[in-house]
Amino acid sequence: MKVNLGKFYDRAERRIDVQIDNYDTWSLDNSLALIILPALIQLRYTKHGLPSEFVNDSAEDYNTQQVFDFMKEDKDEVFEKGCAAWETVLDKMIWAFQQLVIGNYDSQYHHGKMDLGWEETDSQYLNPVTGKMEGTYKMIDKNPDEHWYDSVGHRLHEERIQEGLELFGKYFRSLWD
Repeated sequence: MKVNLGKFYDRAERRIDVQIDNYDTWSLDNSLALIILPALIQLRYTKHGLPSEFVNDSAEDYNTQQVFDFMKEDKDEVFEKGCAAWETVLDKMIWAFQQLVIGNYDSQYHHGKMDLGWEETDSQYLNPVTGKMEGTYKMIDKNPDEHWYDSVGHRLHEERIQEGLELFGKYFRSLWD
């Protein structure tokens, strides 16, 4: 994959050169994560604003309605809280894409020595190419006493990745500086 985007301020004349190779789409999620991760990191540390939903209007001046004085809040404080909330969202996105770039994060949930093998089952299936009935096999752990898998930890890890990816989708149109 080759991506070269011209400078944004020359939008009308922006030079865009994108070359996608066959192997880039074999694991497109990983290929895109390699681009998205550094872009998110740069945005996190160079941003100058935040989506409007992170700044509510509680800092508005309610002098005309004195009954709402308890809601009055300093605009700078509201903005700082909004910035902190937006940075938390960006951090979740960054963490999720880091996991996709690392790729082997699931190995931390396997403990001990794993020895996998194959065992023939009683089931058979019709091979659509040869037209013959063939046996099936299942993968087994030949060393179950010395190997265990933390399925709960792995599931929680995957859910956290999914949360970051869903936030990326939700705030995709807010990824600007």
